[in-house]
Amino acid sequence: MKFKIASKLNWKQVLTAVVLLTIFTTALGAHIYAEGLKYDSSSSEMQIGDVPLTLTVSGTEVYNLGYLSSNNEPQGPEEEVTVKTNYLNMFLNEYASDVTLLCKTFGLNEETVIKSLEKLYEENPDEFEKTNVGYLKDAKGKLKVYGTAQYGLYEYLQNYADEHPESVSKKTVQYTGNSEYVEMLIIYYTKNIFTNVDTDLALSIGAAESGYYTAKYMLRCNNVYGGMGSNGLIKYRSIENGVYRYIRYLSNNYISKGLTTLPSIGRVYCPTTDENGNRVASPHWIQLVTRALNHYSGNNYNITAQDVLNSK
Repeated sequence: MKFKIASKLNWKQVLTAVVLLTIFTTALGAHIYAEGLKYDSSSSEMQIGDVPLTLTVSGTEVYNLGYLSSNNEPQGPEEEVTVKTNYLNMFLNEYASDVTLLCKTFGLNEETVIKSLEKLYEENPDEFEKTNVGYLKDAKGKLKVYGTAQYGLYEYLQNYADEHPESVSKKTVQYTGNSEYVEMLIIYYTKNIFTNVDTDLALSIGAAESGYYTAKYMLRCNNVYGGMGSNGLIKYRSIENGVYRYIRYLSNNYISKGLTTLPSIGRVYCPTTDENGNRVASPHWIQLVTRALNHYSGNNYNITAQDVLNSK
């Protein structure tokens, strides 16, 4: 009995099909492992991921092989995501050391202060002003703008301490540290807060009064400028607060009133009378301060709050 072959493939046709299958297999290699190859025996269809691949050999022709990857599918419009900048967090990161130092100055708990700032920011996120982090307003209700971020922070903390006296530490800490820290505090306050006070002048007056910040009886009172009260030497709760009070005293009681030279300052700060009975600055005091001016002049005062804290 003879069997009839329904169709016969030419060897060239077979070779062509083999080559095409080889190319197809190579191209799909990576996708098979990445996406997972599925085969449905009932329909003779192969599938990569969710994308069907159809290979049909009919007679001598090889038809469309389908998609190689679902990545070729057209993508829909991307959803717009808006990220709102938190300017308070940026401020707290940039001025973290200033917050720490000024909280020490006013005897305030740093965590409590930050929470108060966060509450203010949540209520007024669109009105944030870097130099007025406490949202302080003038008599007309307008947001104030200060010269520096440090000064604005200082104004807020002073205002906060006045309005929340229960939050101010009553503990007094006698200073027993080095003179460098005291000098760094003077530099910081004159360069960032009370900028009308000459740094060399403030350093020199304090040095003349306290033996270059080594007089223990003055340091125990956190008093570096010789300020006197009804009970003698004024005592401050911390060295940070004492130095701040000294610089504020120079700013408000002397510089702001036009007393900017040694003779004019000394006539009030350390007065005596000359042979004619006129009130003048003590010549000895002027001599001490002038010597100190020669000692401090020419120094680089470009420091940060972190530099101050590191010097303690």
